[in-house]
Amino acid sequence: MYSTEIGGLAHKEQIKDGWRRSNKNDVERQILHSYGRQHAIRMRLLNLNSLRRRGANLSDDVLGYLDKTTSTVSTPTPRGRILKGGRDDVSDVLDFCKVLGISLDRICLELIRFSRHNLPPERRLPAEPAILQLLPVELLTKLEIPVLAFQETDVYDIHRA
Repeated sequence: MYSTEIGGLAHKEQIKDGWRRSNKNDVERQILHSYGRQHAIRMRLLNLNSLRRRGANLSDDVLGYLDKTTSTVSTPTPRGRILKGGRDDVSDVLDFCKVLGISLDRICLELIRFSRHNLPPERRLPAEPAILQLLPVELLTKLEIPVLAFQETDVYDIHRA
């Protein structure tokens, strides 16, 4: 399946924004020059940040400039999951079993099996059901997931699962 999202986003960022910033005379040259200059500046800042992370000896004015511009150069990091709809009547495994009508023994066996097969030894759950039933849990009725909006780099649509 072919996605037009990247092409549309590039068109918006490179052409439409460049057109708005131009003086409408010799627009193609202005757009290409402006976009090339923005790209060169971004690449220079990324290279300087990389050198700083590696411990290169950079002057104080360069470091000060990098500190001021780092937040504007880096792409926005997508927010993580937003958990909403937690139930107040569930706080531990025992409550979880009561609300869902599942046997405590069955849940404990599944938790132990999952722990042994999927978790590293230092993070495994205890094998005693008396300890497992008191572990904290959260039962969610919905999960809200932010997804980048079509042709926008900093706007999120909320999808509910």
